[in-house]
Amino acid sequence: MGDAVANLKIVPNVVPIRNKELTKKRLIRAVGKVVSEVGFQKLGVNLVAREAGVDKKLIYRYFHGLHGLMAAYSQTVDFWPTAEELLGEDVNSIERMSSHVLMSLFFKRYLKAILRRPHTLEILAWEAIERNELTEVLEEVRVKTALEFFELMEEEPPSDVDLTALVLIMAGAINFLAVRSRIHQSLGGVDLQSEAGWKRIEDTLDTLFERMFTPKEAR
Repeated sequence: MGDAVANLKIVPNVVPIRNKELTKKRLIRAVGKVVSEVGFQKLGVNLVAREAGVDKKLIYRYFHGLHGLMAAYSQTVDFWPTAEELLGEDVNSIERMSSHVLMSLFFKRYLKAILRRPHTLEILAWEAIERNELTEVLEEVRVKTALEFFELMEEEPPSDVDLTALVLIMAGAINFLAVRSRIHQSLGGVDLQSEAGWKRIEDTLDTLFERMFTPKEAR
């Protein structure tokens, strides 16, 4: 017995790098799926670990807990479009745009981007009724992305336009319409399940921003 024990090979408790990275990706995907289904109040490490098919201890080992895991998820393109996605390829032409054109372009591309992300729409719906430190993590990346985009704005808006309030109102409106489109065919007579319906909204964004950014004396 003693000889058998002496001859045992000690295997260090080390996870191969490839397996570690794959597990981290599985956990990140899992937390997005789970929170979209159950919301923030019911979200827990047990549910996420079960969805990912791994031991919950790995959430603490790799992310130091649920907060860190959610922060990692917030940085993925699965959850939120990057500034690069919203800008497109021709950054130089965007920098030359008038402020009202740039603003309208941002919200039109933003709308299309979140409509392509069903889990994100579910999460935004949960955020409307729940708020905690996990929702705050997701808010941070949204603010950062918007700031990166609007840094390209060279023209100042008219002095009577409260740009911060305007962005807040428009983001809220876009989020509302996108979230409602999950369960409503139409709202106010506008078809939210057709390209024609969204085109009406996009055209209205163009008109709204053009008029808002027209100098007061020229209106």
